[in-house]
Amino acid sequence: MLAQSVRDDVLARMNAIRALHRLPPVIYSAADDEQATQAALMMAANGQLSHTPPASWTCHSATGATGAGTSNLYGGLISPWLTYYTEDMYLAGWLTETSNLVANNVGHRRWMLDPFLGKIAYGRVAQVLADGSRTDAAAMKVVSFTGGVSVPANLPAFVAYPYGDYPARYFDAGALLSFTVVADATQRGGANATVDFAAATISVSDGATSLAVSNVSYDNAGYAVPNNLQFNVAGLKQGVSYSVKIAGVVTRGKATDYSYTFRIVP
Repeated sequence: MLAQSVRDDVLARMNAIRALHRLPPVIYSAADDEQATQAALMMAANGQLSHTPPASWTCHSATGATGAGTSNLYGGLISPWLTYYTEDMYLAGWLTETSNLVANNVGHRRWMLDPFLGKIAYGRVAQVLADGSRTDAAAMKVVSFTGGVSVPANLPAFVAYPYGDYPARYFDAGALLSFTVVADATQRGGANATVDFAAATISVSDGATSLAVSNVSYDNAGYAVPNNLQFNVAGLKQGVSYSVKIAGVVTRGKATDYSYTFRIVP
């Protein structure tokens, strides 16, 4: 059983990350703890990750399968050379997405920075096996909570990654940047689901030079953050302040410009 101190640490770190983005804190859902724990057990026991684990898997359970389908997953490797990860490293991996098995996907980050998230539950299983190999996996439940979640108050007008002075451990130079408009603070859908990035332009500058923006894509998929614009920026460096302008975003039928700054700091 995972120590309560570990759960408390994950919750505190998660809320510290959300605070960087001006997002409200979440609470821990003890009622859903077993789903996350059993999901992590299945990933560790089978040495792989799946949001839809088959019934043939070792340690399969209905509770774990539900957790697997509603959680961010990490790890799922069995190796004698497996490096130990801290909880903070798992959170960083979900944020940067540089190890995401799906290319150009920021799905884990979308859940972590979801303005309407409300709750989390966390499970982790790490073990040294009989042959000396190690296995380790973590699951953080991010959706479909017992008792539902409340609509938060005081949401920001947008959620950007990275934003403001941003810790270097939560960023990677190769990571996709992302941006979400909060057009309706009362619900996940509504105007949030119709934000239109089709004509939007993105500019990033260090004050003297404009940086190249590439790999731009956007969607209104509606899972986690209700809309998402993502892009790569070449040449980002630690300690430099960057200005970002995203112009021509259509929200509630009106073109709107958004501006913000970020700086990667130690």
